[in-house]
Amino acid sequence: MTTYRIVSFDGGGTLGALSLQLMNRLVQQTPELISRTDVFSGNSIGSFTALALASGRSPKGTLQYFEDEILPAFSVSRPGGPVFNQQLPYSGFIKAVRNFFPADLRLKDLKKRMVVPSFQLYSPELDRWTPVLFHNFPGSPYLHEKVSDVILRSSGAPATQRAYQNYVDGYVVATNPSTASIAFAVGKAKVPLDQIAVLSIGTGEAPTQLRRDTKGWGMVSADNIRPENLENLPPNWGVLLDRSPNEPLLPFLQIVAGGNGYYESMVSSHLLGNRFFRLDPRIPNFSKTDPTVFPALIDIANKTNLQPALRFIEKNWK
Repeated sequence: MTTYRIVSFDGGGTLGALSLQLMNRLVQQTPELISRTDVFSGNSIGSFTALALASGRSPKGTLQYFEDEILPAFSVSRPGGPVFNQQLPYSGFIKAVRNFFPADLRLKDLKKRMVVPSFQLYSPELDRWTPVLFHNFPGSPYLHEKVSDVILRSSGAPATQRAYQNYVDGYVVATNPSTASIAFAVGKAKVPLDQIAVLSIGTGEAPTQLRRDTKGWGMVSADNIRPENLENLPPNWGVLLDRSPNEPLLPFLQIVAGGNGYYESMVSSHLLGNRFFRLDPRIPNFSKTDPTVFPALIDIANKTNLQPALRFIEKNWK
């Protein structure tokens, strides 16, 4: 019998609207979903969703704030970036996240357990960079960290936003934090693996692909990215300007982000079997930094068949 329940949320920038609306619909049909969940985990924009729910906010209210305050922070892109410079001014996003939570709200104050991945660019203790899994399980060294700081540390995506307090986006560790959450349930909460269930909610499965021959590809060179040479820029792992609609703009970064999301789902599924459920509807290849995709994401979420997920919840969230 399931005794320990986890809900995890992927990263994905503006695509976080999809997972929020999916969660909103699930809660409308199973109001006990949040109260009976033991752990909320999330990466990047998923950490905003996870910690909002862990602090007692509703999916509906969080989604409304997301539309009103988070999306506008993505509305101004700087010319040239991510090829030449940071794409998004980050100040609006920082302000929006800080304003949503009480200034003194710490991880120890949350109503639920949580896990949020990030990556620290330099750890004085280790004298190197290192992955970090923020959590509030007993004995955590992070209990006094501010909730807003943890979210922002998990959300500074390289190539689009700057680092925050010497941390960058957790997608370099785990876009999908389901496996890390299972590890904490076993290692910190001492729950047997066969008593854990995970509902993993994604930000949309896009048809990203690379079918072309990549022989001879490297990263972008300093000479090639001069503005006068852009039209002659050869295909490469750094930035792919002559791409088809389903090819990645930033192949290397998007392989890291997308590939580890699929990997985490595979590992979590192998660990838990039918006690793991992935809810991640197919979407077009939307930009993660384009706020105008919001209506289309809500429409996809509203049209998604939730019956398999609801049956999973009925079985494991009793």
